[in-house]
Amino acid sequence: MMRNELTTQQQRLVRELDEIVVRLRMNYREIEEYEPAERTPRLKLVRDHLVRGEIVLAYTLVDEFFNAILCRDFFGRDSSHIRLWRTKRFKNFNYFFLEKLSLMEKLAYVRAIREVPKSIRRDLEQLNNLRNGVAHAFFPENLRSAKPKWKGLDIFSLDGVKLFVEDLADIDDYLGRRAFGR
Repeated sequence: MMRNELTTQQQRLVRELDEIVVRLRMNYREIEEYEPAERTPRLKLVRDHLVRGEIVLAYTLVDEFFNAILCRDFFGRDSSHIRLWRTKRFKNFNYFFLEKLSLMEKLAYVRAIREVPKSIRRDLEQLNNLRNGVAHAFFPENLRSAKPKWKGLDIFSLDGVKLFVEDLADIDDYLGRRAFGR
């Protein structure tokens, strides 16, 4: 196979993605197909959708890191999550403990195990607020307390996204080391 050729599975995924962006009306590459008056709002909607998705995904990954850290604390370093899922004890721990705690409650517990750097804590608190704003308000810019900003920058701007992605890489690196020792 040539280096630039896609596998059969990759070709199928590309076709699926093409169909998904058409059905979700997010195919910004073909914006000319929309009425001129609809183009700017449609492009802004696509940008909004992409940024919101990244925020929710980043939040979910952080939550998963916290879950791994808590599992290590409760079940030991060498416990495989795959093996643990086969036990009633772990399932109960997951359902009645991990699923019930908020991100900030998990952060508090992780801090009780070992302190978290202040810069990481601030970013995690800001991520929590940002995620709440974009997940619970259709127009987060109208919120009083959870404005869609990252360190003063509009999260829907290129500069805001760049800074958000850079800071989240630092958070992921720190929590990844805490969760998996990497």
